[in-house]
Amino acid sequence: QQNAKVDVFFLHPTTHKGNKRKILWNAPIDNEKINQVTDEGTIQYQASLFNGAGRIYAPRYRQAHLQAYFTTDRTRAQQAFDLAYSDVKLAFEYYLNHYSQGRPIIIASHSQGTTHALRLIREYFDGKPLAEKLVAAYLVGMPVSANDFVQIPPCETPEQTACFCSWRTYRTGYFPKARSQKKDIIATNPLSWTFEEDTYAPNTLNQGAVLTNFNKVRPKLSDAQVHDGLVWITKPRFPWSFLIRSPNYHIGDFNLFYINVRNNAILRVESYLNR
Repeated sequence: QQNAKVDVFFLHPTTHKGNKRKILWNAPIDNEKINQVTDEGTIQYQASLFNGAGRIYAPRYRQAHLQAYFTTDRTRAQQAFDLAYSDVKLAFEYYLNHYSQGRPIIIASHSQGTTHALRLIREYFDGKPLAEKLVAAYLVGMPVSANDFVQIPPCETPEQTACFCSWRTYRTGYFPKARSQKKDIIATNPLSWTFEEDTYAPNTLNQGAVLTNFNKVRPKLSDAQVHDGLVWITKPRFPWSFLIRSPNYHIGDFNLFYINVRNNAILRVESYLNR
């Protein structure tokens, strides 16, 4: 972390999920329980993916409650997201002013983190001078369209830089009931790093998943296929996996492909620095 030549700005997903009857729309920044869940969950299991590629900055922010994605009160939900993004924006500006020193950067995010990362990239990178410093963006767990940016394209090859990757993981054959209204949603195959429709990568390309207990790498755990804006996988098999009934593997978007994402981030950094 001290010697890394690149920085990673990681935006964590929603960990503020409690009390649906009396919703506190934004999490307090100093809530010890929420911060512990964040640190022992997404920071350990997701942000750590990138510690071989760069020096990680993962700010706390007054994240919106999970119900902001589902409530019918869209005005109140947008206010919650706006407040959360204001913290993300301030954190990023603080990073730029105090730590960046003009270093290359990876933007990485999952779920609500991707909601904010989209805004951040549009505001600071897309068509802006800072785009020259963008190694790549991993915008995972939310539908991201090819049209979300003007000048930042989806990554077409494993070593391409100044581009973005995005995917959402489901069991093969399943379509989520609430389909995004976006057009041209990008689904990057995290085993082959292409996004062509029906691209299939066998499980032999899966270099290793990291699941519960964070104590074991599981090679060949799943395959991956791009289909209609989604990444489909055969149901992974591991101890107690028979208890998993949901075809939505959102929580494992990164971890099902942990080593592949880790190595790809390292590859893109090498490609950027050699460029």
